[in-house]
Amino acid sequence: MAKIFVVGMWHLGCVTAACLAKKHNVTGFAPDAAVVEGLKKNQLPVAEPGLPEAMSQAMAGGRLGFTSDYSRAIDADVIYIAFDTPVDKDDHVDLSPINSAFDTLMPSISDSQMLVISSQIPVGTSRKILEKLHKHGKKPLLCYTPENLRLGTAIECFMKPERIVLGVSDIGMRPGLEGVFDGVAGERMYMELESAEMVKHAMNSYLATMISFSGEISDLCEKTGANAVLVMEALRKERRVSPSAPIMPGLGFGGGTLARDVQILRGIGKNSGAPTLVLDAAFLANRERMNYVSHRLTHALGGLSGKTIAFFGLTYKPGTDTLRRSLALDVIDSMKGSGAVMRAYDPAVKKQVETHPQVRVCSSAKEAADGADAIVITTAWDEFKSLDYALLALSMKQMVIIDARNILSKDKLGKGTKYFGVGVTYD
Repeated sequence: MAKIFVVGMWHLGCVTAACLAKKHNVTGFAPDAAVVEGLKKNQLPVAEPGLPEAMSQAMAGGRLGFTSDYSRAIDADVIYIAFDTPVDKDDHVDLSPINSAFDTLMPSISDSQMLVISSQIPVGTSRKILEKLHKHGKKPLLCYTPENLRLGTAIECFMKPERIVLGVSDIGMRPGLEGVFDGVAGERMYMELESAEMVKHAMNSYLATMISFSGEISDLCEKTGANAVLVMEALRKERRVSPSAPIMPGLGFGGGTLARDVQILRGIGKNSGAPTLVLDAAFLANRERMNYVSHRLTHALGGLSGKTIAFFGLTYKPGTDTLRRSLALDVIDSMKGSGAVMRAYDPAVKKQVETHPQVRVCSSAKEAADGADAIVITTAWDEFKSLDYALLALSMKQMVIIDARNILSKDKLGKGTKYFGVGVTYD
């Protein structure tokens, strides 16, 4: 049982701490004392199914605690960097939290410790951190393991991954790392630091490319009368694709995660003179995809000025309350200046969204739809699948539904409803 000091207590850090505490003594660090006090009361900064229970169990067992004191790291066997690395509006990564953390941690780091970085960082960053440590006379072993969490299923992603990628500064780290990840399933894949960092970029860029490809196929389906849902289902049954391939009609990729890695590789290509034509196209196609709903609504309603639009869903994904880089909010942003009146209902959002004061947050789907010209389903909450849309339509000005998540079937619609899915249309 190792002593592990986890730095960064948002989604990645909280999940990491809770999962590692199943086998180890873990201390979670956050610089804000108020956040630490909240964590001690199991008040988490982001909703994640199963996480409150995992945290509570670990705390009750005496294997998990929290601190805002960096110096506590000196007693740890492992310092685990788990910041959720921020990105700016152009999806460029901000490494200041990680650099600041290492600067502050420097006096507490010893050669007997092992450093593990799981935060999202550009390829080459781990090597630079290692060189900086060496300049300060510190020679700990360092590992980079790219996080592979997905909001809504993060506990399972951590504990039962398909594989664990482990980039190491010294192959002698293997026994220690096997101990750290004791109890975590999945094949261990050891490699050098740069390869492990590149795995994350390549994986997310592949997903982004497939999602952008799916958007274009969906648009062509709409033009030809084909059903994009059935087309994508057939593709996923192909042995050369896979049932879990990210090909499906939709709004593109959001959240900042995929776009961040695409931007990192595009930047490397630009600086090194290596063309990134495929990644350039995927990124630009996704930017254009944000206008999809606006164009659909304009066509269906004959314009947006003075029209009332009810958005069903604001969060990044169902099952969480995070709004950071939500596609729903990106879609709303694409309609700025249109003259549309915007309302929204989301089961996890109970108050106005400070960054989007133009949207009135409603307490129910009925309140949002009352008097609206159109409903736009932007987050695939289960609640939205079971609503009585025929009843909702009775109080609407026009019966238009833009189902950007393709979660409704024709039998859910009222007579006379104009339904537009992505790549699917029912008149």
